[in-house]
Amino acid sequence: MQRRHFLHTMGAIGAAGAVGAIGGMSAPTMAAGPSKGAAQVDDSVLAGTSGGTLSAWRGATPAFSLPALDGTTHASSAWRGRVVILNFWATWCAPCREEIPAMGAVARQYRERGLMLVAVNYKEPPATVKPFVDKVPIDGTVLLDIDGAVYKRFGPIGLPATYLIDRAGNARFWRMGELEWSDVGLHGHIETLLAQKGGTSA
Repeated sequence: MQRRHFLHTMGAIGAAGAVGAIGGMSAPTMAAGPSKGAAQVDDSVLAGTSGGTLSAWRGATPAFSLPALDGTTHASSAWRGRVVILNFWATWCAPCREEIPAMGAVARQYRERGLMLVAVNYKEPPATVKPFVDKVPIDGTVLLDIDGAVYKRFGPIGLPATYLIDRAGNARFWRMGELEWSDVGLHGHIETLLAQKGGTSA
């Protein structure tokens, strides 16, 4: 059984995005769709093959820049040419903590083929995040969403929340709640996005 930790109630979602899905329901609806030519497969069909592990994303993909623990700023546009696992998490979120080792293992498994992990911490200061990461290393880029603005733009209603972003920078699949990182369907999504061309090398 998948374990989920919910951060907000449905009523807490603001105008940045409509309430999205839990499990296999529809993702948030936003004003613009993915870039033309992004979908080389039927995402709805592919999402269905994972038994509800992921849902197809049907909205625009917010661009953003966030600081890392060392103070450097990272822009999402710099990841074009790679497939990105974008994961929103917090140190107090038990499912977030539990999935970190398995999520890192998947990131390492596909790294040479162009997969990267970006773990965005939700509304915690560096003084909280750094000691945690020192004890529980995250095998990817850790960014700080201090005011929660980027999280809000993606529109989930709980933590963890995970998005798969293709090489052109378009979010294609998502999940709210802890993922089973050994799931065959999840690996199929990753393999499909890695096989596609698009974007430019970061």
